[in-house]
Amino acid sequence: MVVSEFKNIVWNYARKISEITNCVFCPVFEEYGLTIVQVRILVELSQCGSHTIGSLANNTCMAGANISAMCKKLEKMELLKRIRDREDERIVKVALTDKGYQIVADLDRTLNNKFSEQIEDTDEETLNEIIIGLEKLNRLIEKIH
Repeated sequence: MVVSEFKNIVWNYARKISEITNCVFCPVFEEYGLTIVQVRILVELSQCGSHTIGSLANNTCMAGANISAMCKKLEKMELLKRIRDREDERIVKVALTDKGYQIVADLDRTLNNKFSEQIEDTDEETLNEIIIGLEKLNRLIEKIH
């Protein structure tokens, strides 16, 4: 296959997947007054516990200034809190509040329900092939990066 053809196919599918993913996820997030980027931050914090703004920016592949602004907004919504490091008070971490954890759990439950019927109707082999294909594509793009 010609490089430009492969690149264009990957580009088009990435765009299509991004668009349809937004159509599926965003209405669920909007019910909570959240954007997809804000949910990425909340999910990252729920999986890792706490982060500095810098480490959160690295893990979400976003600019530190953008993460800082988003965190301020999420803090006003009482979904996350800032915590000073006990050993070095110059270090400030962000972590989810109980309300933040509850919203992440609610979102997870809602999305599981939304996906369950389609997943249950798809055979295991097809699901595994999709995962393997995505893993291969991810490794290829990481090599390019």
